[in-house]
Amino acid sequence: MVTGWFPNGRGTSADLAALVPFFAIGYARAGGLDHPTRVRIYNHLLILPGDHFRSIVRNLSLGIGEGRHHLDVMLRSGLVREDKTNGRCRYYAEGQGPAMERNDLFAKHWSYRDLRLRVLFAVRNLGEAKPTAVAKVLGISRQLAAYHLSNLQELGLVTRDGRHYRAP
Repeated sequence: MVTGWFPNGRGTSADLAALVPFFAIGYARAGGLDHPTRVRIYNHLLILPGDHFRSIVRNLSLGIGEGRHHLDVMLRSGLVREDKTNGRCRYYAEGQGPAMERNDLFAKHWSYRDLRLRVLFAVRNLGEAKPTAVAKVLGISRQLAAYHLSNLQELGLVTRDGRHYRAP
């Protein structure tokens, strides 16, 4: 259960799910949400902005072709936007107000997750590196590189020898 997304920090995912139809009302009139599967996909993307295709299909128990068809219809009608970055295609429900603010927050979340992979690949390419070298290669701050290197070390994906990191 997701908590803390309300400004007062007390909202739960159940509370958000109850608000989803409120955000979709304006788009139902536009004609893009005239099919129950598209409504389910749209509501899913309001709850989990930036989800990728396989996850959407899996979570909603859709067939690959069915999911692709309905997402394509929604893309053409402007209900959903597609964001292709770092080899992933993520989908966001278009709308107004709080839903769009959540899209922005989730987009940052996904970019930080992808950054961890980029840090790992940088260490592998460098062979042995300090956070400063990784930061310089990726164009990020040293603190952010150190944060991701520390997380990668906890996951056992890199080893640390003094101030140097190596990918085994």
